[in-house]
Amino acid sequence: MAKKGWKYYKQVRKNQGWKGLIKEAGWPVAIGLFAFFLIKGLVWLAVFYGLFKAVE
Repeated sequence: MAKKGWKYYKQVRKNQGWKGLIKEAGWPVAIGLFAFFLIKGLVWLAVFYGLFKAVE
């Protein structure tokens, strides 16, 4: 499988949904996207928690 860019995967997800993305790109890409969004969410939680503690 040739590596494709972020725009390609974004377009596949937009047109075919998450199931289409998994079918087109495979599980490694789906797991990678899940991990990316999980880490991104945890970073935002840590930032807001730190701001909250700084204000206290």
